[in-house]
Amino acid sequence: MSKACTRKGCGKSFDKPDESECWYHPGPPVFHDALKGWSCCEKRVISFDEFLALPGCTKGIHTTEVAAPAPEPVRETKLDRPTTIDENGVETYGNAPAISPGSESVSKPESPRAIIPSKDTLNDVTKKFDIASLEDPDDADIPIGANCKRNGCNVKFDGTNRDSCTFHPGTAIFHDASKGWSCCKRRVLEFDEFLKIPGCKTGRHLYVGPIEDETNKQEEESVECRTDFYQTPTNVIVSIFAKKCDESKSSIEFFEDSLSLDLLHLATKRFKTQFQLYGPIVPEKSKYKVMGTKVEITLTKANGLSWGGLRAGESGAGMIRFGVSGRTGTIGGKEIVYRNQS
Repeated sequence: MSKACTRKGCGKSFDKPDESECWYHPGPPVFHDALKGWSCCEKRVISFDEFLALPGCTKGIHTTEVAAPAPEPVRETKLDRPTTIDENGVETYGNAPAISPGSESVSKPESPRAIIPSKDTLNDVTKKFDIASLEDPDDADIPIGANCKRNGCNVKFDGTNRDSCTFHPGTAIFHDASKGWSCCKRRVLEFDEFLKIPGCKTGRHLYVGPIEDETNKQEEESVECRTDFYQTPTNVIVSIFAKKCDESKSSIEFFEDSLSLDLLHLATKRFKTQFQLYGPIVPEKSKYKVMGTKVEITLTKANGLSWGGLRAGESGAGMIRFGVSGRTGTIGGKEIVYRNQS
């Protein structure tokens, strides 16, 4: 009976370990913003499917042994020192007034949680991953042994099994050491455990996929978009300069401390990224809208703290701007609004 090679990047079936070449990745996976790859290779891709299809870089012998997982790297975070810390542990930065003891503290949310955007946002995420729109044609010629293309399903076609597919309709989420799917709440640390997370939706297997109209098919180009932002005591307003954004083929996902963007603009240019935010937000109250020259995103802060940048770890020097409703926190103001005291 044939066995499946367990080396990362191989996955071929074999009867004898040395009967065919085994090309695999000896290093661990690397996920940085929207880029995905392996530490042993230089190539980086954006989509998760492209990442899984990256060919191995090292030649070896097939095996069924499972390698011990590598320890997750410890990330150091550099924090600015507060000017004062009161008896309750509340920190004050700069020469802003200290917070009164009666002020309500707001704790940072736990691990990121996928939130489906409300209807008044740019585009319901479910549009992009509409289960009904991804079906094999009834007359599709499916080869025996074809793998199901749905995320989280590893079933091979045996000639009859076209139904009962359990899969993930969302996108893969990699946040620091946490890994999971946008359609599920479960998060794991190890990449191998991530691949084993059971699907959360059921439907029919997708072995071939819908037939694309080659006459209208245009090759997409991965690009970067200029990003700008400013803030008020309660919101952070982000502008993504993606001209003529296609609403039906774009999506934005809010998480408690991260943001995922997938924007198609100017017909063939796609801007795709995911990053950790400088501070926590309230996903249910955050929204966005598409304009002629940009996409404007309003992030609702989970607390009244000022952001030193848009992304976690940014210093924000020369970038941060505050609302101009008062003296404190305005451009040129001497005091930082570290917590909303209203």
